[in-house]
Amino acid sequence: MASLSLVAACGGSEADAEAGAGAEGSGTDSEIVAEAQAAVEQNRRGTDRALPDSSPAPLPDQNIWVISCLEAGEGCSAPAAGAKEAGEALGWDVTVFDGKGTPDGFAEGIRTAIADQADGIILDVVDCVAAKSALEEAKAAGIPIYAFYSLDCDDPLLGEGGEPLFDAELQYEEGRTYAEQVEDVYSKSVADYVIAETDGQAKVIQFIEDDILVAQHLYKGFARHLEPCGGCEIVAQVPFTLTDLATGQLRAKAAAALTQHPDANVVYVPYDAALTLGIAQAVTASGRDDELLVTGGEGLSPNIGFVREGKGQDMIAGAPARWVGWAAIDGMNRLLQGEEQVDPGIGLQTLDTSSPSLPTETTFYDGNIDEEGKPTQDYEANYRRIWGLS
Repeated sequence: MASLSLVAACGGSEADAEAGAGAEGSGTDSEIVAEAQAAVEQNRRGTDRALPDSSPAPLPDQNIWVISCLEAGEGCSAPAAGAKEAGEALGWDVTVFDGKGTPDGFAEGIRTAIADQADGIILDVVDCVAAKSALEEAKAAGIPIYAFYSLDCDDPLLGEGGEPLFDAELQYEEGRTYAEQVEDVYSKSVADYVIAETDGQAKVIQFIEDDILVAQHLYKGFARHLEPCGGCEIVAQVPFTLTDLATGQLRAKAAAALTQHPDANVVYVPYDAALTLGIAQAVTASGRDDELLVTGGEGLSPNIGFVREGKGQDMIAGAPARWVGWAAIDGMNRLLQGEEQVDPGIGLQTLDTSSPSLPTETTFYDGNIDEEGKPTQDYEANYRRIWGLS
């Protein structure tokens, strides 16, 4: 874990943060810090739940298309690969289409799926609003639409009046929507970590992204949960886009911001691909890695390495990308048969070098692990069992 004093972020258009935190020099109530520390300890133990115990028999010979937001980013490619693997285990024909981080790319993928007479379309970090016309065409063609890590056209951030186009989505505990899970649970786990690790004295450079709704929910949720920390402050917000990830511009933005905010001691990054595609490299190149607390996301393969080696990232807010892909195929099978969606049991786990362990049986985070780094549940074996494959 990094100590306190410096940070990374932007270049180009940087906006001072108005969202979130106490005035500089104010203190944080000790109870706020204690509550954050208790939450971190709970999250280190993991919050995964029971796996599904039954499933309708899988339909045979389905033609399923997965529209991946950006295959260059493991946060998109890993769950897409999991879905392909799971679908092919069912004997389905699963095509992964690379949307390349653009609305035109998403629309092309959806329309190609329609032309291929797809039996179902799975959206992988593709918001409804970014491909609305193409999704309407898929609906008109009678193709079921399943989504994960994606927000529908009635998302609250879009205002009132939007009509939802998704037929089903990944489920969360207690019926939470994806937006609620991201803002109220996932983002809170990161804010709690920052409060606890800085003893309520965080000075944050926050990377923000507005071209995908989930990133907006992530950074807005983090700011909201940081707000009770009176000694914490978001000193700057750094805008970036999926195009910055695809073109390599993100590293330059991060390097520029490191020189602009010497008072910062925390770098908030909403998801791991943004670290692997530029921010972590800028942090390590700055020579100030040991002075910064750099938050991360899901626990992708490179990011596990960053945390283990203490280079450019200090924590993981574990979200199991491969498991999400398997859960999406289970969800699509239920959707195709008119069955209710179920909670797949996916929670989160906070990991860092102070945790009992990092994953030892996979190179990436794939669900809650025990003190030896071994998975506490085998979701793949469970799906194979309830699908009648074993």
